[in-house]
Amino acid sequence: MKPFLCFVMMTVCSVSWAEWETTGKAYDITHYHDKSTIQKNDITAQMWVMYDFPEVRTNTDGDNYKSAKSLLAFNCKYQTLTMVSVLQYSGSAGTGAVVLSDTFKESEWIWDQIAPNTLVKTEWDIACGKK
Repeated sequence: MKPFLCFVMMTVCSVSWAEWETTGKAYDITHYHDKSTIQKNDITAQMWVMYDFPEVRTNTDGDNYKSAKSLLAFNCKYQTLTMVSVLQYSGSAGTGAVVLSDTFKESEWIWDQIAPNTLVKTEWDIACGKK
């Protein structure tokens, strides 16, 4: 249990000191990304993104959140992505209490195709070095 707690604390601390840049806005949700968190190998890249919602949302546990940060893995060859970790916050822009923190095992990853002309495609471009 202690190694997992250390991982979560390191993740939360490193994400809180991120260098967020605005990616854009879609459906009143503002997307941000942090280039300093990009980690690449031959085919995939990972990068932290943040979403700021215009209204409070409620997760499946019944907790309210106003923003979320996700560590996304991008397949740079096949233009797909999956969520590695997620943090949900009670306040805007990753502030307030963490109401949900989850990390998914690689065996649980579900890879989704990235649609063209979307902010997720822009995030893929940034993470994979296309922009």
